[in-house]
Amino acid sequence: MAPRGWGAHRTIGAAVRKASPGATICVEPGEYVEQVVVDKPVVIRAEGGSGSVRLVGTNGPALVLLADSGTVQGLSIAGGARAAAVVAERGAVALEACQIRGEVRVVGNAAPVLRDCRVSDGGIVLDETSEALLTDCSVTAAPKDAILVQGDAAPRLSGVRVSRAAGDAMVFAGAARGLVEGCEVSSPAGAGLVLREQAAPTVRGLRIRDSRGDGIRVEGAPAPARAAQSAAAAAGASTGGPLLEEVQVARAARSGIAVSGAVSVVVRAGTITEPAGAGVLVTGDARVRIENTSVARSGGSGYVVRDGSDVAGDRISVDRAGANGVLVRDDAGARLTDVRLTGTRYTGVHVGGRAEVRLTRGEVHETPEFGVRVVDLALAELHQVRIQAAAMGGLAVENRGDLTAIGCVVAGAATGVTLASRHLPQVRDCEIRDSGRTGILVSEGTAGLLSGCLISGTGDAGVRLADRAMAVIEGCTISHTGGTGLVVGGEARPDVRSSSISDTQMNGMYLHDGAQGRFVDCLVTRTRYPALHVGAGARPLFQRLRLVDAARGLSLDPRAEPVWQECSSSGIDADDLPASRPAPLTVGAAPGGAGQPRTAGAESLVDLLAELDALVGLAGVKQDVGRLVNVMQMVRQRQDAGLQPPPLGRHLVFAGNPGTGKTTVARLYGRLLAAIGLLDSGHLVEADRSTLVGEYVGHTAPRTQAVFRRALGGVLFIDEAYSLVPAGHQSGDFGQEAIVTLVKLMEDHRDEVVVIAAGYPSDMARFVGSNPGLASRFTRTLTFADYDDAELVQIVGRQANAHQYRLADETVAALLRFFSTLDREVPFGNGRTARQVFQDMTERHAQRVAEVPDPTEEHLTLLTPADLP
Repeated sequence: MAPRGWGAHRTIGAAVRKASPGATICVEPGEYVEQVVVDKPVVIRAEGGSGSVRLVGTNGPALVLLADSGTVQGLSIAGGARAAAVVAERGAVALEACQIRGEVRVVGNAAPVLRDCRVSDGGIVLDETSEALLTDCSVTAAPKDAILVQGDAAPRLSGVRVSRAAGDAMVFAGAARGLVEGCEVSSPAGAGLVLREQAAPTVRGLRIRDSRGDGIRVEGAPAPARAAQSAAAAAGASTGGPLLEEVQVARAARSGIAVSGAVSVVVRAGTITEPAGAGVLVTGDARVRIENTSVARSGGSGYVVRDGSDVAGDRISVDRAGANGVLVRDDAGARLTDVRLTGTRYTGVHVGGRAEVRLTRGEVHETPEFGVRVVDLALAELHQVRIQAAAMGGLAVENRGDLTAIGCVVAGAATGVTLASRHLPQVRDCEIRDSGRTGILVSEGTAGLLSGCLISGTGDAGVRLADRAMAVIEGCTISHTGGTGLVVGGEARPDVRSSSISDTQMNGMYLHDGAQGRFVDCLVTRTRYPALHVGAGARPLFQRLRLVDAARGLSLDPRAEPVWQECSSSGIDADDLPASRPAPLTVGAAPGGAGQPRTAGAESLVDLLAELDALVGLAGVKQDVGRLVNVMQMVRQRQDAGLQPPPLGRHLVFAGNPGTGKTTVARLYGRLLAAIGLLDSGHLVEADRSTLVGEYVGHTAPRTQAVFRRALGGVLFIDEAYSLVPAGHQSGDFGQEAIVTLVKLMEDHRDEVVVIAAGYPSDMARFVGSNPGLASRFTRTLTFADYDDAELVQIVGRQANAHQYRLADETVAALLRFFSTLDREVPFGNGRTARQVFQDMTERHAQRVAEVPDPTEEHLTLLTPADLP
């Protein structure tokens, strides 16, 4: 056919209408202004080669595809004003080597094939249930998004090149699926690839460079209730979520990969270089699995995990990040394996907020700050992590953060490990070497547990315990220190066992004035200064201490009060140890016997018991707590005398209705045990089902462990504990996993924490009976009775005094009548009800006094019966 001449059709459309199925229509070069509808299987070929035939639409698309098969070859196609150039509504017509100016739209169940086509000044829209195949095509200078896949479309894009889009390069939205393979994106004004809502394509070998937004952005739907997320949500590839495999992102103006919302994504074998922001940013409730992926030269942190998101990473690396290597904060979680971080500008791994991180087999090299730093209420667990050349410190935990480091190596840091947390961070089987200053520092007023550690080659002290620090040091070796092996600050209380100190440039141990603690089965040898110095007022207990091969053995201040038991020295030129003398057994003495004097500033047991007695009501509870305190005092005294403590269950059940003072008494109980010396701090950590139980498989145990670790040294108070065992024991409920984890932790840390389970009396028996381990550990129940009317009035009176109000005599009588009429069959708040009544009274009082022209002090402070609700 040709636009003019004898014996030919004048339009392509006419030729198609006349052609038989399977016919080939040869189109002579020229411009054809018309709309061509391909509704039968024909071949339309540009006779003069690609681009020789120009098809221009009039008031609609130039080409409409409806046939089940057929081919359009070599045409140049342009749509009419504000209309698509090509529309495929159904069928599977192929476009080959076509040049398309304008939009290509694929709708319905169409499955067209675009092969070696060039699309410019328009994008490609793949909608509804279409299944297009795009091979070796290009989309250039699209006025908005270059390729938009939405609805339930499932295209396959192979070898597609997208450049200079005015919007995002590729967008998958709705429930779109499909495959993107071996494609390239360059210089979009937005992101290189956007996945929205439930879209879940498989993306392999995509290369994105110079995007002015994120390289790849995944936007999940707004987060549903987290408890409703399925167990599969953490499983990555098994969820049917997006898979990003072998993607390469270079020079993104924002993050390399950004994932947000309630979505599960797998990133595998990715390479991200020079993003202006983070390499990988995960926020919201996203669940991301990252495997074998590297980030290099990022402007921000390499990996950022925020909000309530969760990341599982394996074989990930960061090279020369502009901020942290890995930053995890808020309520996020990360489980990382085989991590390598090099040359970060800030700390290698920073964990903050309430985040939880588990890092197994990692390397952190060359950071001007810390290798791993844990702050706020965060928790980090490290296994076999190697930290090299951290300028400020290798490992650091601060505030109320918590850290467990097992089998780690810290080399060449300024300070190897800094423990400055109110909890009990643990460093086990670690090697700390070549620290510029101190090997391990336990900061003032904090605590730590060191077990099986090797500390060597320090510029200053091997281990330094600051004033009032508490530490358990067991089976550690300290050697070749530039300063003293072990420094114990004033009023510090370490428990040092089976440890050795050798080859120090100063003392082996230096106990400052007022230092305390126990030192059992320890060896000090080859020290340049006296092997042991004990300062004024220090009261340590040394059992089976050996000083060997030193010029001087002991430097002892005349005002020191050490206790020596079975200690010995050999190869000492001067100042041998004095003769042993036993620690005195003082029955009935104040808490803290010989070797373990009470810390200065500790609360008085008498004052705490008086505070308990001053609480309103609770007569039976006060009596029970008093008996427990007497027993605990005896236990402590036996320990101080070197006697075995009797079998004792310290964990309690508090059974009572809401508002009966359970939390208040639990807080006081912890402080009482701390005053006796059976708990390190006695602080209270409150928990309930929401803080212990996870939303998916594998999430509960880490959450429970994190809460439990924060309670070490104090009291873990589990409110409404029965909710861990729902009535009827529902299958699939994760409460049982929390209980099993609790039982194991209570056994492992039986001397370090007290657990109090609280709840309604009728429900607590179900909780205790749900697991034999609970029944054997919770052997004592304290019952909190409801407050009677007079006690409720007393609570209101105390609230009034605390807030500088007064109750008139008639107000007290009116309150008594008011409480006597309350219905206690409905949920009743006890003390909470009394406090609410007081609040209501103050509000009504304020309204009443507002009408007084010139109120006096009595007007402002006196509550009358008119103020009752």
